[in-house]
Amino acid sequence: MKFLFVCTGNICRSFFAEMLARRLAEQTGLSVETRSCGIAAEYHYSVPLEIWRCLEERGITRAPHTAQLVSRPLLQWADEVLVMTQTHKAVVDDSFPEYRRKVFILRERVGLLGEVIDPFGQSWAAYDRCAKSIEEALRLLLSPAPR
Repeated sequence: MKFLFVCTGNICRSFFAEMLARRLAEQTGLSVETRSCGIAAEYHYSVPLEIWRCLEERGITRAPHTAQLVSRPLLQWADEVLVMTQTHKAVVDDSFPEYRRKVFILRERVGLLGEVIDPFGQSWAAYDRCAKSIEEALRLLLSPAPR
């Protein structure tokens, strides 16, 4: 399964989701590929230190990352496109209507309520809440099927 995670700048939520989903899939032995992008990403944006801390707390080491803008090739690559908010979904659906059938709001996709709120520029607590919100959804998304 190929998951594309989408947020605004591709430096907080979608990047965190990409890295954590990859890690969780490895831990559970699932065959999953992950990528991420943003609806307003610019390559010169840097991942905030708080996101690195959230990843490191989950045993994920730093890796190079360049923010990238959502594109047709990325959408075509993905089996599912998981966005963080209704606004992200609306932008992707409106800009790329041919991929509408595979675009889902991450938390709704797994039966949870609420969007993943952008922590950028806020307190550590906001980053931590964001990370936990994404992690909760990803654990459900990537949980092994009952035997």
